[in-house]
Amino acid sequence: MILEVQHETQLEYSGAVAESMTEVRMEPVSDGEQSCHSFRLVISPQTELFRYQDGFGNRVHHFNLLQSHAQVRVLAASLVETHPQLKDLKSSKAIYPISLDNAPLEVFDYLKFRGPVSRTSRLEPVLGMLRPSDGTRLADLVTRACYYINGHFEYARHVTLASSPIDDVLEHGKGVCQDFTHLMIGILRAFDVPARYVSGYIHRPNKESQSHAWCEAWLPDLGWCGIDPTNDQLVNEHFVKVAVGRDFTDVPPNKGIYRGQAQEKIMVRVETQSLERLPSLTWQEQLPALNVPLTVIVPQRRGGEPFEEGSQQQQQ
Repeated sequence: MILEVQHETQLEYSGAVAESMTEVRMEPVSDGEQSCHSFRLVISPQTELFRYQDGFGNRVHHFNLLQSHAQVRVLAASLVETHPQLKDLKSSKAIYPISLDNAPLEVFDYLKFRGPVSRTSRLEPVLGMLRPSDGTRLADLVTRACYYINGHFEYARHVTLASSPIDDVLEHGKGVCQDFTHLMIGILRAFDVPARYVSGYIHRPNKESQSHAWCEAWLPDLGWCGIDPTNDQLVNEHFVKVAVGRDFTDVPPNKGIYRGQAQEKIMVRVETQSLERLPSLTWQEQLPALNVPLTVIVPQRRGGEPFEEGSQQQQQ
């Protein structure tokens, strides 16, 4: 599937701020399951843009605005061709308890509880219901965990924050894809199955497009397998991967900090569309008018000197 993705983030301040620093992870990866044919990032006010690769292999752009400003606009436009190697979980012969004797070193980064995927007593009842017996197929454990989360937790915005630990979704029984992904990661890690957080987009024909998050579980005979607890499904050609990490804190779409006393408001727009064929290389210069309204996101703030406010966008 060929997908055009537009991701716009607009930061507005109640008064002028003196300086800001912003880091974004919006460039889709190119790997065995998708190809990012083109990526363009437009920043307003105009400034110099820098790019690096983080420790997880994600592509990161960052920029500073040193002059006084009251608004920042970030528009990322991507052209991605998805060609996932759909894995048949039923074919996996891996069983519990998992053997990591021949596992690549990278999987050990995704076993420990940390950050929002924290150990909590609220998780114990869930683990009790899903606990596998010796000899249980790991694929069955993964699909049961996904099915359980989808059936027992309600999708609801504005209940949790970008920094929320899994305690919050367990307490309220509600959350967004970010929370459901953290919860699934916690369940799998509790049973020593490596699991990682994936940040990206989901294309939903005739529905609102979204920035999205899902889980990848590592099975010894299949490798990394993408599964989406929000929609109780395996990842397919409608998913665009941008970044992977241990949890959301490794891969926020945007994070930053600014100098000033003003209040910040974050507005986000995500739009995807499928294309019949690859367009010309000048396609980004002919982007259509933006016809999807910006959505206000509750910012996650943090203090510090000499900068006083920061923000992160919660994935929906």
